[in-house]
Amino acid sequence: MPERVVDVFDETGVLVTSYTVILAGSSEAPDEAYEREALRMAAFDAAVPADRLAGLTAKVRR
Repeated sequence: MPERVVDVFDETGVLVTSYTVILAGSSEAPDEAYEREALRMAAFDAAVPADRLAGLTAKVRR
């Protein structure tokens, strides 16, 4: 299973956290799938207050 490091940024572009994301059964998953999972993880981990979750963005690290 391939893994990707995904950075999560707040609404001002400041790095909030990073995750190593592994998608089971998805050897050819697009970057967007990894980014969605990182945003889900940030919400689950409470990386930012709930009222700021909508402003988060994610980007696969290259």
